[in-house]
Amino acid sequence: MVPSPAVSPEKPIFPGCLTWILENQHDDGSWGLHSVHGGGDPTLMKDALSSTLACILALKRWGTGDNHVHSALAFMERNSGSLADSSQQAPIGFDVVFPSMVQTLTRDFRLNLPLDAAQIDAMIRNNRDVALTGVDRSNGRDAYLAYILEGIGSSHQARGNAMRFQRKNGSILNSPSATAAAVIHGHDDALSLGYLRSVLRTTTAGIPAVHPLEIQARLCLIDTVESLGIDRHFREEIELALDEIHRRWRQGEEEIFLDATTCAMAFRMLRLNGYPVSSEVRFWSDTLEGYLKDERAVLELHKAARITCLHDGEASILGRQQLWTAQFLKQLALDHHHCRDNIYKI
Repeated sequence: MVPSPAVSPEKPIFPGCLTWILENQHDDGSWGLHSVHGGGDPTLMKDALSSTLACILALKRWGTGDNHVHSALAFMERNSGSLADSSQQAPIGFDVVFPSMVQTLTRDFRLNLPLDAAQIDAMIRNNRDVALTGVDRSNGRDAYLAYILEGIGSSHQARGNAMRFQRKNGSILNSPSATAAAVIHGHDDALSLGYLRSVLRTTTAGIPAVHPLEIQARLCLIDTVESLGIDRHFREEIELALDEIHRRWRQGEEEIFLDATTCAMAFRMLRLNGYPVSSEVRFWSDTLEGYLKDERAVLELHKAARITCLHDGEASILGRQQLWTAQFLKQLALDHHHCRDNIYKI
């Protein structure tokens, strides 16, 4: 959706993205990771609905792909029931971003979406209001609002808040969508555009939700190999990777310390492999303070806190984090259990 000021505001600055959308629609009319035939996860239907709606918005914005839009609307009509399905996994900020896209398409493009009007109105009134209102103005809440900038409008206040979280690589919290939203809404500095161009240079399979993920990808691979008990066959490769990650840890690499999941994984794996890393680092920093409700991040934070307590042999500064994450994970397990019981009753 980012326009090209150098050519024309009616032309996209990244035409390759528009081409990708036109060439990568699934046979069922959608975009996203849910496709069962493509080996995806069928519980990602909310992700598919959100991705599909975003692609419809891009195609309408640039006035192309009428047939693609028609197929996409048919997909949304067939699967709109998933919006109320609590067993579906939802992208971060879904309750804010999705109704915002609906409003834009109906208001600016007069597009009649095949969605239940009462359901969308409820999302806008309840979920969006809950997510965005309140007196709490903590740094974590502000970071959350910056992360979902694409869904909260183009006000000067929202844009200014988001730019507080711009990183050295030019991104807003390593989020391509939040960074693109900042550029669309007027903050088209060279650093932000440079970040977006770097994302496009390093991926050919669609834009990721977070970039970069190089260190986290390495950690995940090492963790998997060790969990499978085959790490003895790859000791040299693992040591080389951990040496590099430890070097970047000591340098205070943003990719590690400004992402809770990566930081917690790096601490746990470096500590377990004998590297000297301090337990005084705040994994659950003020960056997001739990507003993203990222299940994987909370699990990794809990693992890191347990390692700290185990090795330090004293009351850890992360003791509070261990208690909080344990409570969160227990509640999550209960919620999933209730959802499963409800499905069985149906």
